[in-house]
Amino acid sequence: MQKRTMINKINAIIKEHGSFSIGELEHVDCSPCVGELGSYVGLAENFEFGKAQVNVYMPSGFSSDPEDEYDMHYIDMEKYIVEEILRLAEIWEAESLQTEKRISN
Repeated sequence: MQKRTMINKINAIIKEHGSFSIGELEHVDCSPCVGELGSYVGLAENFEFGKAQVNVYMPSGFSSDPEDEYDMHYIDMEKYIVEEILRLAEIWEAESLQTEKRISN
């Protein structure tokens, strides 16, 4: 699948069901890694229309708080990262539809 097609699907899901974060997804325990620099790791953790918020961590540090954060557009990400975000967005869509169904009953 083309990267642009995957981005369009991600954006359509977010437009329909809203933005989401990795912590809102059931049975998902890790965030896509968008890059490493020395001892720092950038993890995409919040997903919005057109972009993700990347939190920068120092894995060897004692704090679970990010050292920094920045926005990264999906178009600027590697294709394999966009594929992973699409998988997460599809999980978000399925969970949202399941919640809507429970509420309507």
